[in-house]
Amino acid sequence: MAALARMRTTVLLNLAAIVERADEQVLPAVYLFIGHSLRATPAQLGTLTLCRAMVQALSSPISGILGNNFDRTSIVSFGCFLWGVMTAAVGMCTSLSQAMLYSAANGVGLALVIPCVQSLIADYNPPESRGRAFGVMFFTSALGGMAGGFFATNLGGMQILGLEGWRCAFHLVAALSIVTSVLVMWLAVDPRRKIAGMISPMNLGDGSKLRLTDDGEVPAANFPSLKLPGQADTPAKSRIRLNIGGLGEAPGRRRAGEVLAEVLSVMRIRTFQIIVLQGIVGSTPWNAMVFFTLWLQLTGFSNFAAAALMAVFAGGCALGGLLGGYLGDYCARIWPERGRIMAAQFSVACGLPLSVLLLKGLPVRGGGNAADGLVPLYGTVMLIFGLLISWCGSANSVMFAEIVPEQLRSVVYAFDRSFEGAIAACAAPLVGMIAERVFGFEGHLEESVKDPLKAAVNAQALANALLCCLLVPWTFCLIFYTGLYRHFPRDRRRVGAPPLGADAKISGQSPRPSPASVIIVGAGSGASSGSGSRERLAPRSGHLSD
Repeated sequence: MAALARMRTTVLLNLAAIVERADEQVLPAVYLFIGHSLRATPAQLGTLTLCRAMVQALSSPISGILGNNFDRTSIVSFGCFLWGVMTAAVGMCTSLSQAMLYSAANGVGLALVIPCVQSLIADYNPPESRGRAFGVMFFTSALGGMAGGFFATNLGGMQILGLEGWRCAFHLVAALSIVTSVLVMWLAVDPRRKIAGMISPMNLGDGSKLRLTDDGEVPAANFPSLKLPGQADTPAKSRIRLNIGGLGEAPGRRRAGEVLAEVLSVMRIRTFQIIVLQGIVGSTPWNAMVFFTLWLQLTGFSNFAAAALMAVFAGGCALGGLLGGYLGDYCARIWPERGRIMAAQFSVACGLPLSVLLLKGLPVRGGGNAADGLVPLYGTVMLIFGLLISWCGSANSVMFAEIVPEQLRSVVYAFDRSFEGAIAACAAPLVGMIAERVFGFEGHLEESVKDPLKAAVNAQALANALLCCLLVPWTFCLIFYTGLYRHFPRDRRRVGAPPLGADAKISGQSPRPSPASVIIVGAGSGASSGSGSRERLAPRSGHLSD
């Protein structure tokens, strides 16, 4: 049953990641149609994405704090439901201001999901296979983005029962999100909840049941006599503490000061600071890429061809995320403390020349659908591009899991998304502004649709702006990663993570209590007379494999 629950939960977590990415990709996939319907410029469309991404980033810490104190599957379920409702609302908008408002609210739902999903995946997988597990997650979520973008771009220009196609795309994704919410709530299991169920109520030595109060204490009537060496029977004040996966002594009832202390402890970790710093610049190109579909359409590709090319690119990213996870695990077995860093840097370095090739090195045929004959060439380059630039997510997620205790994983993933997303989200409107003010993008998108010559000029302006927003951030990202060679090994040892495949202990460090343990404390007359309390720990391993 435990293995079945684990498998079922893993499948549903990946489904949530698929729908989350699909929801994110629907908006940029229909930029051309929304711009035509709401008379928006590229900068305004970028601001629409900024509203969602900024709120999503700023709301991510909420997910980390909630996930550290409550059932994470419930948080994932609520996030799916919230973004589903807001996605449907975007599909009903009649003005750009309305779309911005609902997109911003949509960001709250999106923010709740992924940090808890990442934390659950880290808990369910041992260190030596976490790279593969995160790779599978990035693979499946990228497939969701591929399907969502392809579907939305092809549907966006149609009329369905008198309704604009792009609106239908939003409504269908919203319905899928709500269905996912119900499935996660009904079938997924948080391993912390599973452990709590195994511990309380539990059988004690005399066959009696242990029943806890709301504060995690044992009423005197339910606690059997415990005879400790050198002590009399422990009196009624004896108690039992539960520390389950970071839920603390009383799950859901932790003081604000404790939560703040955990957050500050995460922020002081040097590896966390460096990964966030590289993530801010490294995520900027990915936020800029939301304009790829629009750039392809203005270049002369038909809606179907542009959707197909973006699907190929997303497929390459999906395979790249999976490949990056496997290669990260392989490199970590050879070089435990620098293998994943090397894999991530190689991926970033590949993005520099491939960006130039894609945006400036391929032939262009402007006007109408004249570029459709170039689909094989563009598709090959975009497949390789996606395959090689998408390794960093898997590497970063595993490194995060190794630099903090298990109970703080939700916090570290949430604040990473917050800090990275808040600044990197500015890339979308920045691309539009650079294209308009520096490289000469002119007019509303409605005008570009009607004038092929203007569309070709605007396509070049957009390509130049995209190139700026890819090359500069990735160069800094490549540089910032080098700081991890010094600090990641130190932070990893500080937490006590042994080398992969080894059980070595870090010398000079006392063992930490396991994130899920039962601590029985006797506070009897012997304690009051100065002999002190005795504790017995029943630890578990650092992951849940069944």
